[in-house]
Amino acid sequence: MSHLLAFSGAASAAAAVILAAVLAVALPPPPAQAQDAAPIVATPEGQLQGVPSKGVLSFLGIHYGADTGGANRFLPPAPPPAWGGVRVADRMGDRCPQPPVNMPPEMASVLSFSDLPTSEDCLVLNVWTPAVADNAKRPVMVWLHGGGFFLGSGGDKYYEGSNLSRGQDVVVVTLNHRLNVFGYLQLGAEAGPQYADSNLAGMLDIVAALKWVKANIASFGGDPDNVTIFGQSGGGSKVSTLLAMPSAQGLFHKAIIQSGAAVKVGTLEAATTTRDKLFAQLGLQVGDVAALRALPTDTLMKAGARAGLLAYMPAVDGETLPTNPFDPVGSPLSAGVPIMVGSTKDEATNVVLSDPTWQTMTEADLTTRVGGIVGPAEAANTIALYRAQAPNDLPMHLYTSVMTDMMFTASSITLAERKYAQQAAPVYMYKIDWNSPVLGGKLRSPHAVELPFIFDNVDVSAGLVGAGPEQNAMADLMSATFAAFARTGNPSIPGAPAWPAYTPQTRETFIYDVRPSVVADPNGQLRAYWAARAAQPEPAESPIQGVMDGKKFE
Repeated sequence: MSHLLAFSGAASAAAAVILAAVLAVALPPPPAQAQDAAPIVATPEGQLQGVPSKGVLSFLGIHYGADTGGANRFLPPAPPPAWGGVRVADRMGDRCPQPPVNMPPEMASVLSFSDLPTSEDCLVLNVWTPAVADNAKRPVMVWLHGGGFFLGSGGDKYYEGSNLSRGQDVVVVTLNHRLNVFGYLQLGAEAGPQYADSNLAGMLDIVAALKWVKANIASFGGDPDNVTIFGQSGGGSKVSTLLAMPSAQGLFHKAIIQSGAAVKVGTLEAATTTRDKLFAQLGLQVGDVAALRALPTDTLMKAGARAGLLAYMPAVDGETLPTNPFDPVGSPLSAGVPIMVGSTKDEATNVVLSDPTWQTMTEADLTTRVGGIVGPAEAANTIALYRAQAPNDLPMHLYTSVMTDMMFTASSITLAERKYAQQAAPVYMYKIDWNSPVLGGKLRSPHAVELPFIFDNVDVSAGLVGAGPEQNAMADLMSATFAAFARTGNPSIPGAPAWPAYTPQTRETFIYDVRPSVVADPNGQLRAYWAARAAQPEPAESPIQGVMDGKKFE
């Protein structure tokens, strides 16, 4: 296999120590110590007092928009109300409405979601900064959380921004925005022109947050002219979508798309079908938005959740979202924005961890499941191709390798190719090969494995990545390269292999592992296989639909 394998035992620990020592020269000097006295920052809405947090300052639960409930439900975000006096910004705001996730014990031990309260007054953001009012003009990194367009929040523990802010001298912002039925319900012309953007309300929330950053972040020690948006999974899809939205242009200058390259988004036809099913389920006439607005938050959330995670997403409407982000070509709106894009080696192991039959798959099971992805006639050929790459893999891992490439790897490469074709700004490709030791190592390099490393939060993420010198070295490497890209538009750092921009001619890809490397066209035979299949019809049902459908939610 062309990717590097993770080391184990003493050799792994030794390599991690060496890498950490080398990377020490790459890290920026420590920022000035956060002020002893918690500072007060003035915003147009009122004054905010920050609090010390691990050597930096945090400003939590800042409202960038008004309450989205009641008469504001389904409408574009409105400005937040002003307040008098000084507001102490010492706690995160509510999550946006979403159903609880029923995770089996193993999955619950690996993945963690915030348990903060939910409400429709949820348009809040959090800021971590080394210092304020010092004219430092630090790079600003605005994080968009995962969970599809359906669940999640900027308050999950993986995203706590203190260590990234302190270690890399950057300003970190995380935010909440409307989700699921509240943020992505296509109400249609029957509802009236004021609801024309209901299917994009959640995306317009993010645009409003970015406008807040542009107007205010200089007061928090950041540079409004050097803003990077980055996100993983659903967050990566949100980053992709913003690249094609006219209202977002000029609000960010670089973009990082992690395991969520949205070459295409939804259609109005599919969104309208979801709407019709919801109204029928509730016994309402299509267009009766007054009745929909009158429903209690929990009632509407539960009804919407029955459609499943994949039913809610932005749809191209020709105006607010004129085109798909990268189909058939990259949106010209963001041609000049440098991009980092990539995925992990074993994304799908986390996707199927809730499936009790995954680990006991037989050869017959493998053939059936792969046939559901590529068609029964092609299953044997696909399995043979993957088995040639990994002859010792059990059916469980051959299956997740196929799923990973179909769901994540292929779209990341397509996006990189179409970005390159614009010939206006570079695109940098990465792949994460580092294997997590948790659950006996069966997850390998799963979906979300990079989150503790980018935010340098290994200390609270042992359930996902374990702990030790290897994990600390990976955090040093990933936080430094991501911050370097945010700072300059180039992720290369001293002490690590030079990271060239991606081209279809050489396909050079940075491999994140204990010993990082740059590989030309990693797993090229598999890449070519999926490229050849790209024009073929997709199966009627996505192979992940059964894992992510409404049965997961209460």
